[in-house]
Amino acid sequence: MCKPAVLVFAGLDPQGAAGLSADIATVNHFGCHALPVMTAYTEQTSQGLHAVHALSVESFIAQYESAVADFTPAAIKIGFIPNAAIATCIAEIIDKHAVPVVLDPVLGASSGGMTADDALIECMRTQLLPRTTLLTPNLPEANRLTGQQTNQSMLNSLLQTGAENILLKGGHDKQQVVSDVFASQKQRFYLFHSRHDKVVRGTGCVLASVISACLARGEALDDSLILSRAYINRGIRLAQQTGPYHLFHHADDVPQGQDFPGVVASADMLGKSMAFPDCPKRLGIYPVVDSADWVERLVDCGVKTLQLRLKNLSEQALKEEISRAVALCRHRPGVHLFINDHWQQAIECGAYGVHLGQEDLHQADVLQLEQAGLRLGISTHSYWELARALSFNPSYVALGPVFETTSKDMPWQPQGLDRIHEWMRLLAPYQKPLVAIGGIDVPRAQAVKTTGVGSVAMISAITRAADYQQVVKDLLQLWQTDNPLGLNVSE
Repeated sequence: MCKPAVLVFAGLDPQGAAGLSADIATVNHFGCHALPVMTAYTEQTSQGLHAVHALSVESFIAQYESAVADFTPAAIKIGFIPNAAIATCIAEIIDKHAVPVVLDPVLGASSGGMTADDALIECMRTQLLPRTTLLTPNLPEANRLTGQQTNQSMLNSLLQTGAENILLKGGHDKQQVVSDVFASQKQRFYLFHSRHDKVVRGTGCVLASVISACLARGEALDDSLILSRAYINRGIRLAQQTGPYHLFHHADDVPQGQDFPGVVASADMLGKSMAFPDCPKRLGIYPVVDSADWVERLVDCGVKTLQLRLKNLSEQALKEEISRAVALCRHRPGVHLFINDHWQQAIECGAYGVHLGQEDLHQADVLQLEQAGLRLGISTHSYWELARALSFNPSYVALGPVFETTSKDMPWQPQGLDRIHEWMRLLAPYQKPLVAIGGIDVPRAQAVKTTGVGSVAMISAITRAADYQQVVKDLLQLWQTDNPLGLNVSE
């Protein structure tokens, strides 16, 4: 597969900490090829931006034509724009390429000094924002673009210009927990992380460049936001002192779980710390069944962890089925029953735990669930969903579908064994068990076991088997045997 190219418009920082230098390093580290087009060269130091020397329109266009002569951009990243004339050229260039556009509206240097004039601001609002896939302003930039004061009013004003998506960066706020707000016409959520104690230049350039590279590689926008923020957090965490700055640490694009931002749907959840009780690190064979009868059959076969997933029942029938299943497991040593979705009934009946999908998280009162002392498992299918799940500090995380599945309509492509390895690595700092689910039968379970994952959930492989007892026996035996590859699969 060809390496994707990212067309980058930015100014040149003579100290190499921000602008075009940072963009090139970031795009290349993220597995893409940068096509750098300079908009201006600057005179700036730690004391501020002292002078801007904009390129002529002719020189700028000549650079662009050279950049795309032998490459086809898969994304466009826009940084510093010196004047309205260059902004107009960029708008015309965007129309030539049907690719994602990320605009980091650099309206002045972070160290202070010169700022954009009113003509450039107006040109951005009328010509660039309506052509932008994602806009990434910080608070002062959003204020300058809109004239508004509050986050809500700034976001609404920016969306009214035609910008498709906004990531309003909160680093200029003084809170200990830094929160960025994502907004579109359909969705809003917050990304948050602890404030760093290092002064690092160029992080806004890097953030937008990571997102651009991710979009060029075909990543979803929400996943791109998570990967970019994780890259920023790690780059600052590992930044080394050089002169008056800590210089951003560029590395490969393998994300680290400890650097993932939190994700919450509303501002009132920012800073709230949850802690659901632990469950066994290795839940083993984990059947998902649709009746208390199946719970009884499988417990009698020696299964220790089960999930009851009930659909299309009346309120009374639902409560009776959950109550019966919980009672069947309550006095059986070491048996753990999770209730899918129906968290209120699970609390009332005293279930061991609850499993929630991403959509269910919107509707459940997770604080009430935590206060009730139940365990919580959360489904994930993407980086964004994993970051969101970890924000709740759950008892375990599930990943799926590992393989193609017929038991449930899924919009997700099969994750595969490599993604299991990746999720286990990302979860390691949190010490959260991982449950693999989706299309796993006995032969596939053998392959899954070699990853070292401690838990596999199954549905049709058991409930639709001609001899479910033999299938369960084979699976239990498989999961109790020594790991043939010598992986660490201890309790």
